[in-house]
Amino acid sequence: MIKKSIYFCFIVLIISCAKKIENDVSVIDDLDPTVILISLDGFRWDYLSKADTPNLDILVENGVISESLIPVFPSKTFPNHLSIVTGCYPENHGILSNNMYDQEWDAEYYIGENSDPVKDGRWYDAEPIWVTAEKQGKLTGTYFWPGSEAEINGTRPSYYGVYDGNISREDRVQKILEWIDLPKQSRPVFMTLYFSDVDSWGHNIGPDAIGMNSVIEEIDESIGLLVSGLNKREILDNINIIITSDHGMSQLSRDRVIFLDDYMNINDVRMVDWSPVAMILPEDDSIVSVYSKLYEAHPQMSVFKKEDVPARLHFNNHRRIPPIICIAADGWSISDRDYFDDNPYTFTGGTHGYDPANKSMHGIFIASGPGLKEGLTVDSFSIIHIYEIIAHILDIDTPENDASFDSISVILK
Repeated sequence: MIKKSIYFCFIVLIISCAKKIENDVSVIDDLDPTVILISLDGFRWDYLSKADTPNLDILVENGVISESLIPVFPSKTFPNHLSIVTGCYPENHGILSNNMYDQEWDAEYYIGENSDPVKDGRWYDAEPIWVTAEKQGKLTGTYFWPGSEAEINGTRPSYYGVYDGNISREDRVQKILEWIDLPKQSRPVFMTLYFSDVDSWGHNIGPDAIGMNSVIEEIDESIGLLVSGLNKREILDNINIIITSDHGMSQLSRDRVIFLDDYMNINDVRMVDWSPVAMILPEDDSIVSVYSKLYEAHPQMSVFKKEDVPARLHFNNHRRIPPIICIAADGWSISDRDYFDDNPYTFTGGTHGYDPANKSMHGIFIASGPGLKEGLTVDSFSIIHIYEIIAHILDIDTPENDASFDSISVILK
């Protein structure tokens, strides 16, 4: 009987504490125009139809969705995230891929936790919107976003987190809510969230695996945590939420691999990046020779000299673009035989980076809030135009960029 009484009191205590925590959330009635930009890395355009996503569905119902979102080339994580927040193509913002080499500096750029180049502002040629906003007296916070750890043009977000993949989705959402709870004079009006789970699992098991459904639903639950937190503060209808992804995902196969060493000696060149877009830096006097060996070498690989890359890809006007670019067909990989033989589990899941003309590379765009129309579906548009949506809602004067306000004006109130 004593044990039961203690247990009962313990339960009452837990319930009381839970109510107190919930009651400690204050209603916010002094909110300036605000944007929360959320990246669901690798969330392909058709994933919404694969799983149960009630929280995303509510935002769609009350806002805007596009048929798909077209990434920039190459359809990789860092180039596209920088295009979202600068409104520029990679050839103009400088982050051409997840891996780069700058001949002038004799320096490499690579991604990953604790990457020094990622934190080095000299690599970033265009001004992210958080920098522009800060210069115009508007506070910003990023948790997380590629490039936001770097001091760019002498400025960082007022609040930012150094990327740590071990921080849970719940803690990331809580950080945004903590910023929203700050006094008005300290509260950011532009905030970012970043979730990599869908991309990671897409790489591991492939986009069409049944296991993707549970990952998609888990991400939806995290969106639900944010929506619930905003609801408790009675600001869900007063805050602009933009949910996007940087690219889609294609299924790989070890039966669809192009081996560059079948056509050339890869030890004679610098392989700046490998697959599915191989970026090759030969010695100046061997560019023509290497190109001749690779051009039309394989029916599933398009090969271009830098100056001949199709104009629609916007990928020939930066010194870091190597002289030779090889683009694999959708679902194909570029490798060498030694790497292929030594890594028997590679090229079995999914990947991205392909020509954005492939629908498999398209992502999602969902937006809901007081600055956006309701119940609207629009045609697919380029990822660079998200920049103009944010700038318009926050009334930010923007530097020169590649985005077009006319391309997205239909979704704005």
